Amino acid sequence: MTVDDAYAIQDHLIAFYRAAGDRPVGFKLGFTSAAMRRALGVEQPNYGVLMASMLRSSPARALESFIHPRVEPEIAVRVHRELYGSDLDEAQVKGAIEAVAPALEIVDSRYEHFRFTFLDNTADNSSAAGVVLGEWREASDIDLERLSVVLSDGSHEWRGSSADVMGSPVKAVAWLSGELARRGRSLPAGSVILTGGMTAPLPLRPGSRVVGNFGNLGTLVIHG
Repeated sequence: MTVDDAYAIQDHLIAFYRAAGDRPVGFKLGFTSAAMRRALGVEQPNYGVLMASMLRSSPARALESFIHPRVEPEIAVRVHRELYGSDLDEAQVKGAIEAVAPALEIVDSRYEHFRFTFLDNTADNSSAAGVVLGEWREASDIDLERLSVVLSDGSHEWRGSSADVMGSPVKAVAWLSGELARRGRSLPAGSVILTGGMTAPLPLRPGSRVVGNFGNLGTLVIHG
């Protein structure tokens, strides 16, 4: 199987969701930080499609339909104009980002014990299952390169920075634009983009409470 085969399978999965009445609202990036790649043994980034049914508000609760969910703290951005091409510079991408929000992504997998190859995960929509979004803020007020998070389950803490995500969320969005362009696609205006986990994923167990403290951006909570 090739990378293009994996994304073609992902397309069929998204078509299945759409046929059931769901709709795409953006994209989620996977493995954009070294911590995520080490945790899951994957060597390169990928993307999946965010569906409207995946969006939740804090505090959120895990769905019974989840198999073995995990939580990743991320920086979400929203673009106000279409982006297309693999040669966009940071200024062009930054100018297209209108809003920023903290996010806790819920990832889940069809593969037992979260053991999969890069191609397996890509075909499975990059493990996209849900996302808890915080308050949107104007991007002009936010230094995207200097955001941080503390993720905790009450017993352990993990710390991450937006700089851990390909150097900055802006570079992550530029990478996404390039990957879409290679498949003849653009990043639509209004898209929400999860720029990738800033720490290793934290298991969301029954009865657990996971908190993401994003400093000035706010705090988000998910209950297992």
